[in-house]
Amino acid sequence: MVSFSLLGPVRLITDAGDVPLGPPQQRGLLSLLLLRKTPVPIDDVVDALWGDDPPPSAHGTVRTYAARLRHLLAAGGAELLRSAGGYHIVRHAAGLDTDEFDGLVAQARDARRAGDIPGTAAFLRRALELWSGPALGGVKAEFAAAQRTRLAESRRAAREQLFDAELTLGRHEEICTDLGAAVAEHPVDERLTELWMTALYRCGRTAEALEAFRRLRTALDEELGIEPGPGLQRLHQRLLRGDGPAVAPEASPAPRTVRPNQMPPDVRDFTGRGAEVERLRRILTEEAIPVAGITGLGGSGKSTLAVHVAHLLADHFPDGRMYLDLGTRLGPPVSAHDALGTLLRTIQPGIALPETTAERSALWRTVTSGRRMLVVLDDAAGSRQVEPLLPGCALIVTATRRLLELSAVAWQRLGPLTEQESFRLLAEIAGQGRVAAEREVALDLVAACSGHPLSVRVAAARLLDRPTWSVAEIMEQLADDLRQPVVMHEDCKIVDEPIRRAEARLDPVSAGVFRLAALAVSPLRSVEEVCEMTGLPRAQARAALEDLVDAHLVEAVDRDTYRYPVLIQAFARRRAEQVEGPQRCREALAALARPLMRVA
Repeated sequence: MVSFSLLGPVRLITDAGDVPLGPPQQRGLLSLLLLRKTPVPIDDVVDALWGDDPPPSAHGTVRTYAARLRHLLAAGGAELLRSAGGYHIVRHAAGLDTDEFDGLVAQARDARRAGDIPGTAAFLRRALELWSGPALGGVKAEFAAAQRTRLAESRRAAREQLFDAELTLGRHEEICTDLGAAVAEHPVDERLTELWMTALYRCGRTAEALEAFRRLRTALDEELGIEPGPGLQRLHQRLLRGDGPAVAPEASPAPRTVRPNQMPPDVRDFTGRGAEVERLRRILTEEAIPVAGITGLGGSGKSTLAVHVAHLLADHFPDGRMYLDLGTRLGPPVSAHDALGTLLRTIQPGIALPETTAERSALWRTVTSGRRMLVVLDDAAGSRQVEPLLPGCALIVTATRRLLELSAVAWQRLGPLTEQESFRLLAEIAGQGRVAAEREVALDLVAACSGHPLSVRVAAARLLDRPTWSVAEIMEQLADDLRQPVVMHEDCKIVDEPIRRAEARLDPVSAGVFRLAALAVSPLRSVEEVCEMTGLPRAQARAALEDLVDAHLVEAVDRDTYRYPVLIQAFARRRAEQVEGPQRCREALAALARPLMRVA
């Protein structure tokens, strides 16, 4: 019998004993391929092993590791193959303990739903017996920390469910010591403390149960500045009155679980984004932590892309797909507390919602554990909105900027459409024949839209609204709009709005650079030119320009040069006149006209 183990030290176990697996990062490559289960491109392997700082020889080192593992795996009847899609492992009959663990937890969940509490406990005990220490032992790789966190959370949840089942079966004396050890590991976990207090009380150790509550309350106050939840408070009061849970309560029936399908309709004219769609598909179907993030300027198509992918992957998520607009565009963002309440009620109508965000987060993880569901969280304002929903089920998050505190999210930046993609989108909406008849002018029109999908759609809508106008006349009107100090057409205001929101989120220095540096005719701007126009030191000017890149307002051409998209430059010029004033604008242009001086 041959098997792989990741729930402890990474091992390949054969009838003849363990097969030596080599240095830590070689073990890391093995673990990565076992967890992914599908081909992993060599660039992704390098990212997973070394992150943002790979050695110059990284690709060669990966090939060496792969060659060694190929030889070692042969002893266990497995194969390491390389295909066009990358490296992958074919296990044949070899087992993998992470798969066995997930299967047993799923069986326990089914048994609990069927009211089979002894079966629930038996499956969970077998699942937890697979662990022999912290997961991925002996691995040193960039991806390992997130994987250990995910696996450790699954272990913690399974252990908590086992304690709950054992208490339901009246085995409080058998588990009291283990519960105490678990509480020592997680001193602010209210559910564990509640279970321990129950077990202690049933063992006749009421004073110790009350002391456990006191320690938890102190820890919560010191670490989080909060009080225990109402459920635990009620248990404490019952113990003080001497009427605690002397017998195991009957399990209440589980709330009805539904399979939601809340995804907005897919757009009929979705265009381009082939590479982005494929990367999202891979993350959501092949990654161990299926959490993808999309960033981009408002109107760049983040929401459209997320919804499109959710429709493409409908068959992969048979337990439901949910969509939640976190509300950044429309006013104050939706809190994590309210978001969790909405999602939990969607899955289980009539569910009793916990009062604290932490409790709702724990319940969310329990309810979604093992379920093949996808949630799209659209337009997140910050990490606090999203973090309580992790690690949960598969997730797509859209945001204007990366939420850097969320290390589990695989982010991708959504840039402009290519010229041909923009042209196809314009033709798809406004009519193939009409656009093809004036192809060159239509290409100029989409170039003026800077590859911004919202702008292309607005231009196409203007064509549809003026059926007797030529594309050239629409182009002339658009060019005139861009030259105006204040846009008058409503559709131009629609295009301006996401740029205005992005500007409003900038700090004062970056906002000033954004406006003043746009005044010169050329869309290209060097760091030195920005220093001249704004009077900022070089380091501060570069930092402001990098902030504009993060806000999707300029593009980095090279280390010292940045480019404004046409639409954004036109907006920034108008804002410079309005905010900085004509005199300051003239001074900035005059400074640029002088010979450049080196700025310290």
